[in-house]
Amino acid sequence: MEDVTQTHDPVFSATRRCLSVPELQHLIFDLVYRQPGGPRNLTALARTARIFHDVALNTLWGTQESLVPLVKCFPSQLWTESREDDGCRTVTLTAEPKPEDWTRVRLYAARIKEMRLPLDERAHEKLAGDVFLTLRRSLVYDPLLPNLHSFEWSQTLSNNEHNLASFLLMLNPLVVSMDVKMSTWDKEAAETIASALRTFGQSPTQLRSITFQWNECRPLHEALLSLAHTQQQLHTLVCTWEDDLSLETILHLSSLNSLQRVSICTDPDTTLQIVEEAKELTGTLFPSLKLLSLRCKTLDLCERLLGTIRSPYLDTLTCGFLTPPTAQCLQDFFTRLASSPLFGSKLSNIHLIAQGTSPRGSPTHRVTPATLEPLLRLNMTALQLEPGGPIDIDDAFLERAARAWPRLRVLELGAQWRRYPPPGQAVRVTLRGLLPLAMHCPDLVILGLTFDPDASAFQERFEANERPTDGVSFGLFAPFKLGVGASVVDQQADTYLLAGALSDLCPGLKIVKTAWGRAQHGRDENEEHDTELYWEDEDAEESWRQIEKYAMEMARVRRQERLWID
Repeated sequence: MEDVTQTHDPVFSATRRCLSVPELQHLIFDLVYRQPGGPRNLTALARTARIFHDVALNTLWGTQESLVPLVKCFPSQLWTESREDDGCRTVTLTAEPKPEDWTRVRLYAARIKEMRLPLDERAHEKLAGDVFLTLRRSLVYDPLLPNLHSFEWSQTLSNNEHNLASFLLMLNPLVVSMDVKMSTWDKEAAETIASALRTFGQSPTQLRSITFQWNECRPLHEALLSLAHTQQQLHTLVCTWEDDLSLETILHLSSLNSLQRVSICTDPDTTLQIVEEAKELTGTLFPSLKLLSLRCKTLDLCERLLGTIRSPYLDTLTCGFLTPPTAQCLQDFFTRLASSPLFGSKLSNIHLIAQGTSPRGSPTHRVTPATLEPLLRLNMTALQLEPGGPIDIDDAFLERAARAWPRLRVLELGAQWRRYPPPGQAVRVTLRGLLPLAMHCPDLVILGLTFDPDASAFQERFEANERPTDGVSFGLFAPFKLGVGASVVDQQADTYLLAGALSDLCPGLKIVKTAWGRAQHGRDENEEHDTELYWEDEDAEESWRQIEKYAMEMARVRRQERLWID
């Protein structure tokens, strides 16, 4: 390795002094890392000069999406690699590491600041589940990643004992942020995790961000409530609370000056108590809040709770409620939001989700362009509406929305609604009606709504081997997720033509999601509210699966063609 500090060339010395500044090195190496072949180039830089070595290695190891590279730092005789039927390589430890085997591992483990586990399901390599158990036994009480600051973790291993060991390996002493998705645990494992969380969060100034999702686990609920009360510098607390939060807990959270993102689940009585308490308080509830997620019985209760918050920074609002509101209630709510002097200029992300469904054919729950009209006054970047009733808009409104929201990234309007339109009422959004979104919303990456999938308007250009949408498309490189809601493909339709039009419109297409088949193999979770729910034929889902297959392959080819042209 060359020592560049020995040169006496004045120009080179000035360059060396600049490149010796760690902050500049971080900026440069971060840019290098993001480029194609970045990790390989950074490895070369780490070997080029001593002044590059530490920063280059820190950049290479700083963020990891697997423990595989770290495990491969053990002596080669301690691990093996095998290929599964799906092509994924699985790394296994053949013996428990001895203390001297950890030297190289600890050298690189200390450089890891952020961990995202597990890998994507389509990953090329992964750890065998028992490796996590072996690492836990070998470490005893020592941390695996002593300088880890944040981690993302999901419970996806088939064996819960392996899941438990994997999660506990993430609870390192310097962690300030955790983003966790859990499903179900047995009682013993749940108590172990709850105990570990309580011990982990003993310092009242340690944690800054807690995002936690889980399913029906009382010990986890209690442990996270404990963290909510003890951690004094939280800026994020977003959890799928199992029970309604108490008045004491909500008032405590509202007093944290640093809290910017929070989720609240409350019953009607507690909501009304908070409203009364807010009238008596001289201070401001949640003074720094930017994101608020509410779960109440009705939209009206959500709005009452929202009315107690005076933060001028609120830009993201999520409301979950059991009872679906009428279209008029929704319109009034949107009108008050858009005209609010406090929220109107800042609010750009709105998510409204009803757990219940409206009575079939109810005209009062039918959302129309007039219902959504007030939202056109906001500068939306994300809008997700699942109001528990049909959303009946047309191409004209969609174009107006596209022009009003040029920064839009996510648009989902009734993407999970799974009912056929009433007799005589056709879907008014057409495939061509999606083009204005591509023209005016260049950042859009998630689109979900029900539309008429008739692609005949694009047939002439398609058959002439020209681009069906005539050059109008969403982004070329960003992965695009398309939700088609309850759109129904006619049995006589040319699915190849439809796939061709979609591939041209969405060249970054990664997935097509349909509402059909969502409850195919069991009773709908809301069936007790709507016993007349129509059950779809399997063909409704299968048609879209076939179109997805064609469209994704065509999109891959179109991306390559456009790269060659450019």
